[in-house]
Amino acid sequence: MNPAELNLNPLSQLDPVVIVVVALIVAVTYLLLRRLFVLPYLEVMEAREELFATARDQSAEAAKLRRESDLQAEEVLTQAAASAEEIRASAQTRADLNRKEHISKASLEASEILESGRAELRAARERELATIQAQAIECVSAACERLLGGADPAAAESAVVRLMERRAH
Repeated sequence: MNPAELNLNPLSQLDPVVIVVVALIVAVTYLLLRRLFVLPYLEVMEAREELFATARDQSAEAAKLRRESDLQAEEVLTQAAASAEEIRASAQTRADLNRKEHISKASLEASEILESGRAELRAARERELATIQAQAIECVSAACERLLGGADPAAAESAVVRLMERRAH
């Protein structure tokens, strides 16, 4: 064979049919990978971010409720102390015979008001903690469901309870 007859130019050796087929394979592969892997991954990440945003909002709401309950507790304590002081002051103006009786009544009433306020505060806090715990369990279960494809409800509840117990102490 004559060297002049050999076509050594690489561009002239390419077959247009092969180029078109390879381009179609690359395009189909890209579309399949995008549909099967990339889009579902993006959906999961968006859902996860929404869950995190919801959890942050709930946490902020819980903190707000806690501050409000602390303020209410202080107000109840202030009112109880003021009420006790008024009762004590009025008891001192009474006659010497009734003085001891009125002072003991005032102290008893102040204790009852204070204990009632504390009981209300404890009840409100317990209700809030129960609500937060239930919501946290739901969030953890939903996150496990989304991220792991399944979750043991008892394990999620146990994890949230342990976390809340550590936070409470």
